[in-house]
Amino acid sequence: MKAVYRLERPAQEPSEGKDLALRGLRVLMGGPEREDGSARGGAEEAERIERFLAYAKSAQLETRRQVLAFEKSDDGRERVAGMCLWVPARGKSAMLFAPPLSEYPESADATQAAIVAALADARQAGLGIVQAILEPSDAAGKTIFAAAGLARLATLAYMERKPPGSVPDAAEMELPAEYRVEHYRPATHGLFREAIERSYEGTLDCPLLAGMRDIEDAIEGHKGVGIFDAAMWSVVLAGEKVAGCLLLAEIPQRNGLELVYLGLAPEARGKGLGRILMKRLLAVATRRHFDVATLAVDAGNVSAVRLYRRCGYAKVAERVAMVARL
Repeated sequence: MKAVYRLERPAQEPSEGKDLALRGLRVLMGGPEREDGSARGGAEEAERIERFLAYAKSAQLETRRQVLAFEKSDDGRERVAGMCLWVPARGKSAMLFAPPLSEYPESADATQAAIVAALADARQAGLGIVQAILEPSDAAGKTIFAAAGLARLATLAYMERKPPGSVPDAAEMELPAEYRVEHYRPATHGLFREAIERSYEGTLDCPLLAGMRDIEDAIEGHKGVGIFDAAMWSVVLAGEKVAGCLLLAEIPQRNGLELVYLGLAPEARGKGLGRILMKRLLAVATRRHFDVATLAVDAGNVSAVRLYRRCGYAKVAERVAMVARL
């Protein structure tokens, strides 16, 4: 029989002192509290929390949406035995964060209880999907998130490269005569909607995610990556029919250019359009003096990974993505 945990939710963002939200972040970074209620971590965990809060502030992320699972000892004292932080994002979505369960397996049951409660909170808030990104080696984390209701979405390969020293040759970026490009504006919103929807047909890039949320929510989610700049969103047309889209964003924390989404309609695939669009991406990275160009791709999408490697990208990390539809 599993233990029964008392669940509590912070009322405000973490601040100096021993407030509830800060205790939750300490558990997130350093594992469950000791039996006497004291934090396990020392200076290293404090620095990690400080960096995390600085990033959250710069990215305007909420960090108070936590569920803390309290466990009572035989002598009546309580400690935070597990927790889950959920961070809402645009597009009716949220990211879930939990303590490193492979390091602290004793926190598993309490963390699972917190995750289940966090899912209920996110559902009540009107969100459509939640995701979690885990280390591939975190077997305990994957087990607990799955038990809480999340399914494995994909193994994500994070790739990046330095922008080229000069803009690619114009001939390499020229689309065939039957194609043209439109940028994002209110009048072209419907074209982007249609392009994204068509690109989901037969996709090999996180196919489970394709039917999980409304296209409008997907567009809002894409706009929430980094700094949205309509000039860096392009839709490709063949006559009056959509052929694909290229969505880019600035990531100011790294002075980076992120490939948010590249998708092609089924009839536009295999014609070299992806390579041309990637050349255009690299031209933007060079002209705007970004330090790095980044992307994340489903590692199982072999053709996309091959394209990015041919464009000079190299894998720098790998993570497992899990998802639940609310």
